[in-house]
Amino acid sequence: MKSNVNMLTFATRFKKELLMLNRRLIRVKVLQAVYAYHQSEVKDIRSAKSFLRKSINGIEDTFINILQFPYDLFHFVKTNYNPADKHLKVKNESGSLFSYLSENKCLDLLTGHPKTKEIFTISSYNWNKDSDFLFTIYKQIGESDWIKQFENTDSSDYSRSYEFLTTLYKYLIETSEDFNTKMEEISIHWQDEKIPVLKSIEKLLKSCSEEDGSNISVPLISKDLDDDMDYSEKLLEITTKNHDKFEDLIAKRTPEWDSERIARIDLFIMIMALAEFMEFPNIPVKVTLNEYLELAKIYSTPQSSKFINGILDKLLNELKKEGKVIKQGRGLVE
Repeated sequence: MKSNVNMLTFATRFKKELLMLNRRLIRVKVLQAVYAYHQSEVKDIRSAKSFLRKSINGIEDTFINILQFPYDLFHFVKTNYNPADKHLKVKNESGSLFSYLSENKCLDLLTGHPKTKEIFTISSYNWNKDSDFLFTIYKQIGESDWIKQFENTDSSDYSRSYEFLTTLYKYLIETSEDFNTKMEEISIHWQDEKIPVLKSIEKLLKSCSEEDGSNISVPLISKDLDDDMDYSEKLLEITTKNHDKFEDLIAKRTPEWDSERIARIDLFIMIMALAEFMEFPNIPVKVTLNEYLELAKIYSTPQSSKFINGILDKLLNELKKEGKVIKQGRGLVE
């Protein structure tokens, strides 16, 4: 039975450098909170901050859900299916498939090691309740091209079990449409969190590439979660509080554009960038500009990045002349 153990509290007992959260992902989550705030009929900043905090903390839940999936899948295969049953056979199934999907020494190390075993007891999504989904993934694995590299190999060899588990996580997150659809049902933030979560899992697995488990390190959600929370909430508050003022600034630099015609997501991205330019003295201008242009490429139209770059460049030059963009610290003073 999985218990309610706080992973962050557990993880902070150890020194580590494996982080799930970075400033780009935080900006994404603030952008989502800004969008939700303006979509709501009642503009409540406390509710927006609550949404933001849950979203940031939610990446830990996503990490745990993904990490636990092979454990539940292997248990399901081992206890429910006999590879000799014809109706359970999958296309191109080799005899080694069942072995790899019913036991894994690398996973056994993770579930038994003092530094990681508690992660597998944390209450999370109950994969076992959806046997049809587990069987679907089982069949897909058996019919995938990557499984061929493990045919006729020894599943009891630690290095092979490590390679199999690493490849499995990568396949689920990057390739399996059914798995991604399921994760989108579980978490609305899945598409934003999937790559940071995969990188964290890969780093965790790399740290246990040795069978003795001497180098295992557990990922943290953040190096300084309080600082990241303060940054995110401040950015959200300044962005929403100064929305009208910043929108007026943007409108004056886009005379050929009707403000109603500017994509709302583009407007929110530009306003967030202005908030960072003017209210975050320790963040370099170039970092802010590059980060929000990247967000535009991902979340808006193909032309948005160029449009936003042109507007922000004009605004930045004017704000500097007016003394409204002041950066402090080594390497930040221009």
